[in-house]
Amino acid sequence: MKIKKLANGILALVFVASILLFSDLNNRVVTKVEKKQFTENPDLMAEPGRHYKIGLTYFAPELSFEMTLNGLWKGLSELGFVKDSNLSVIAQHANGEMANLQPIHLNMDNKDVDLILVTSTPGITAALSTVKNHPIVFTLSYTPLEAGAGSSYTDHLPNITGVGSFPPVEKTMDFIREVIPETKRIGTLYNSSEINSSKVMEKARNYLAGSSVELVETTITSSSEVYQAISSLCMRKVDAVWITGDNTAMQAFQGIAKVCDENNIPLIVNDNEFIKEGATAAVGISWYQTGYHTASYIARVLNGENPANIPIENYAEELIDFDKEKAAKTGMKIPEKYMTSISQLKGKNFRFCLVQYNDSPISEFVENGLRDELSRIGFEEGNDYTLKSYNAQGDISTLNSIVETISSDKWDMIFLSSTPTAQAVSKKIKTMPVVFTNVGDPVRAALGNSFEDHLPNFTGISTMSDFEGMVKLVKETIPGVSTIGTIFTPGEINSVAYKERLETAAQKYNLKLISIPANTVTEVADAAMALSNSGINAITQIADNLTASCGSSIIKIANDKNIPYFGFLENQSEQGAVATVSRDYYYAGVEAVGLAVEVLNGKSPKDIPYRFVSRTNIKVNAEAENHFNLKIPEKYKSSNN
Repeated sequence: MKIKKLANGILALVFVASILLFSDLNNRVVTKVEKKQFTENPDLMAEPGRHYKIGLTYFAPELSFEMTLNGLWKGLSELGFVKDSNLSVIAQHANGEMANLQPIHLNMDNKDVDLILVTSTPGITAALSTVKNHPIVFTLSYTPLEAGAGSSYTDHLPNITGVGSFPPVEKTMDFIREVIPETKRIGTLYNSSEINSSKVMEKARNYLAGSSVELVETTITSSSEVYQAISSLCMRKVDAVWITGDNTAMQAFQGIAKVCDENNIPLIVNDNEFIKEGATAAVGISWYQTGYHTASYIARVLNGENPANIPIENYAEELIDFDKEKAAKTGMKIPEKYMTSISQLKGKNFRFCLVQYNDSPISEFVENGLRDELSRIGFEEGNDYTLKSYNAQGDISTLNSIVETISSDKWDMIFLSSTPTAQAVSKKIKTMPVVFTNVGDPVRAALGNSFEDHLPNFTGISTMSDFEGMVKLVKETIPGVSTIGTIFTPGEINSVAYKERLETAAQKYNLKLISIPANTVTEVADAAMALSNSGINAITQIADNLTASCGSSIIKIANDKNIPYFGFLENQSEQGAVATVSRDYYYAGVEAVGLAVEVLNGKSPKDIPYRFVSRTNIKVNAEAENHFNLKIPEKYKSSNN
């Protein structure tokens, strides 16, 4: 159960406590250059002194593939797998021809590589029929199951795993009807022999069935047919053209964009990168983030984990983007909520600062999400913005000194995380725009009367935990459960609010909650011992600033007392928690940037309601599950909402 890691965690806590006691202000106010999204989990990090080899296969060079690889190499480098250093890559492509896919995979299977990385859905099908000697990891695929990878995300072939990214088809259809209200006919073209395209078209047909909108389909068999096909399609009185991630069509995308432009027909795609290639709008997937996300899968297999034990995942960061000039030319009616242009903000060298209360997994995830999203939208640090990061290292007096410092300067945007930080900033800074993240209950924190009626210079992302979801999971996992427990921090408003909401959720499902207070790192260990001796059936530990930094010590005590631990922080699933129901703190940072862009484009923060982070992740630790002889319902596994 990875218990051996917990002793190191406790030593780390002692070290952190020493810093809190003996550091002076100059040591506590730190500027951070860059942090990683991936925690330095030994199971993911490259082994020192080892050289790795990957065989990479792809359909043909194109923009989505390039963006996926950019994210992939970035993620792998953060885990210590550095391309052209300790990582060699042998790449082959099919030159855009389906018939070439099997030969290149057969050839790759005969090479000396540690794994074969497959991109595209047709590539998966070809690899499964030819690769016999190597594990397979895939990415850049809409429909891996339909390609033959398995019957479900958890029940798949033993030599393959990876990340699928099915496009938001329904959202795309709704978007087209929203921005082109008179839409009656949506034209599309695709290669019907590509199972990924056929599945997407089936989804679109079913969604539009019975509506007033007709899907006008044209099929192609090779990229040489695309220009004639799109020309014919545009003559069929379509109100918009929609191109999904069909490999054949994407090989001739510039021709599609040219014909649509000549006919003044909006071109909507599901690959956001193709906005710069001539698309009018995109409701799609960030392939950069998909590639980045895939890095952990590759790392696990490179380090010896069996693909059979790694569930396939569907991961799609949904984004809406458009070309303002093309939209205006075609008569698109873009709602105000989408009117956040990045291009007009480029080159202004904005001054941003980030204020955090302490170092913890949560604050690290938030900062990584924020920095990565600034990069993803095209902001270059040093040219488009500077970001100075402050951290109070868990000390209120230090936090107040930081707030005094930033209030005397001029910032274009103040980002902050945690409830104590938000409260301190709100008391001192009244005019500069502020975007918060990782604040559980902004109303309870006195940041407004409601999510809509709030401080005029504030907006932000609430990460209130899914307490009811946690209680339901525990109740369905532990037969006869009657009592759960948690530790809370009375001095943190968010912690008190979390404890109360967890208690309400427990009562709803006829469970009793025992909660024990703790105000320091030392008290957390004492509280965990007292909680473990109180007759509880499980610990369901809320995520506040104090206990987030002490998770490993609480888990160790729970395991020593043979009490299953369930947490609200995703990284605790790697520390021994049976399961975690966590808000996506990384994505909270991502979404905070979206709010900031609205403000930088001229919208007042007071007109932007607070909102909840849009993603919740459920992670199950199979080893801990087996250790406690529990059976978590299958519906919770591979769950990302």
